Amino acid sequence: MIQKIKFSFLVIAIIVIQSCAVNQYQQIKTEKNYFVTFSSDIPKSFQTRVNSSLKSKENASKDNIININISSFMFNKYDVYSGSSLRALESEVKSSMKISINQNDNTRNKMLMSMKRFSSIELNPIAEEQMISFIKDEMLDDLYNQVILEVSLIDM
Repeated sequence: MIQKIKFSFLVIAIIVIQSCAVNQYQQIKTEKNYFVTFSSDIPKSFQTRVNSSLKSKENASKDNIININISSFMFNKYDVYSGSSLRALESEVKSSMKISINQNDNTRNKMLMSMKRFSSIELNPIAEEQMISFIKDEMLDDLYNQVILEVSLIDM
């Protein structure tokens, strides 16, 4: 009985000591100014989301301007046929966009891509359209996270 109490006290002490070592993350404040441009094929919802995240500061100096150009959005659906059925069993959806980050005459070009597969054995065509719409929103979220990651890597 005493050994169980000692063991439980030791476990609690280790948890308390370990949790004290965890620090909170601090957001780094930068003086960088973002100027984001989009081509006409980028969805409006994506544009507003990026613009709200990368707000430009009015009082930032001209030396710290980062020009970001997002273009060439593509969304393609491919059906994967298999077996003796005449319908597609799976569908593969790919989306991609090109991002160009220009800072102090240094340009970085990247092609961001997201790909998802889902089962397309659905008797209701409206449900399949809703699934494709949902997956397109998920892919735009993924591309948004990739854009923010790229900009934050430049910002470091």
